[in-house]
Amino acid sequence: MPERHALLLTGPGQPSRELVHSALVRLGYSVTAVDSGIEAIGQFSPGMHELVVTDLDLPDVGGLEVLRKVKHRSPDTSVVVLASNSEVNDVVQALRLGASDYLLTPISDAGVIDHALTRITEARDLAKQNREYREELEIRNRELHEHIELLQRDHEAGRQLQQHLLPRTPYDYPAGIQAEYRLLPSLYLSGDFIDYGLFGERFIAFYLVDVSGHGVSSALVTALIKHSIMHLLRERPLFSQLDTIDNDLLDILNLINDELRGTHLDKHASMFVGVVDSRARQLHYAVAGQVPMPALVTEDGAHWLTGKGRPLGLFKTGGWEVRHCALPASWRLVACSDGVLELLQGNLLKKEADLLAKINQSRGDLNTLCAALKVDTAESFPDDITILTLRQN
Repeated sequence: MPERHALLLTGPGQPSRELVHSALVRLGYSVTAVDSGIEAIGQFSPGMHELVVTDLDLPDVGGLEVLRKVKHRSPDTSVVVLASNSEVNDVVQALRLGASDYLLTPISDAGVIDHALTRITEARDLAKQNREYREELEIRNRELHEHIELLQRDHEAGRQLQQHLLPRTPYDYPAGIQAEYRLLPSLYLSGDFIDYGLFGERFIAFYLVDVSGHGVSSALVTALIKHSIMHLLRERPLFSQLDTIDNDLLDILNLINDELRGTHLDKHASMFVGVVDSRARQLHYAVAGQVPMPALVTEDGAHWLTGKGRPLGLFKTGGWEVRHCALPASWRLVACSDGVLELLQGNLLKKEADLLAKINQSRGDLNTLCAALKVDTAESFPDDITILTLRQN
């Protein structure tokens, strides 16, 4: 334990001088004793003296003046004043000036001194600990703030990168087919992702994937999915022949399923993948755990597409199947991630019914549907929101 220093200032005739001195030594203080206010002020060192005990009745400078100068130079230094019964008014003034306590002289019981000095020492030590704790807390808060700012910069960089990986919206393809989407993450980064592209002159392929969870890990998985599909495209041509389209769709699902199971990230995903044959006016598609199902809007209204298949990343095989749907001259296809259902009230069946009704009322128009769901005006989302539309007029 570091040595404690106290400055004892008493008048020449102070009868309690020896009692106070002994008590200070007994409590572990190294004591500097003086009998002059001027000498005490000259010897006081804020960095060394933790405690000052001063008599109010001094031959030169008054004890109150010593108290003022000590507190001015070192506000945290504890000061105890010694006063007689006739100096009660001065005691009140001393307490107002910041004295920690007072002792009335003459002192007959050393225990009174011990009790007062021990209480002051404990209070000072506690104040010191609190001060050190606050300082440490401020350092930790600054470090945390800097860390949060770094994470925000990283997230923003990741967000920009993810946005860069997304296709342009809206995008017009031959035969009057247009693809468009709205993707709004619940956090900086999204676990939802979409992509589409033209293959040859007649096939427009697309997908919507919803990775479980939120944030960075889910966003990285969407990048992995995009990379895997692009790698497959470099290895062999996809969607180039009508008779291989169905196998191409199943190959994509199997590829992503194997990738997710191989990463051991405890991530799974739902996926809707399809191809529009603009020449034959036919939709080829497959679903993997997709909720809600995609909806097709025609002159007869909106209806859910049918299909089944397990989510990706959970099982070795998912029972995926490719289905076909004839397309009229004018149609709109709407696919949503399950976060859209969080914008609606009720159980799952009611939410799906309300969503289909809004799709029907909007005639599959993206902006109208987003307005009906209040997507663009909501301040925050409990889940990532993605709506993909394809249409041909």
